[in-house]
Amino acid sequence: MFQKDTLDALFADLEVSFASTADYDLLLRDAHLGIALSDAGRDFDAQVDQRVAALIEKHRDDN
Repeated sequence: MFQKDTLDALFADLEVSFASTADYDLLLRDAHLGIALSDAGRDFDAQVDQRVAALIEKHRDDN
């Protein structure tokens, strides 16, 4: 389950990497969805952009 510090790190990574892209808002939306699915123990990989899925995997507390 994500904690505040890991959420902060994930969203900071997302901003640094993708804030200047045209689809940044969609990536933010996918990040919220992917985090919720991850915390619920559900598969998120096929439901969100792969760039977001990689960040979620990188920052998950169980890694």
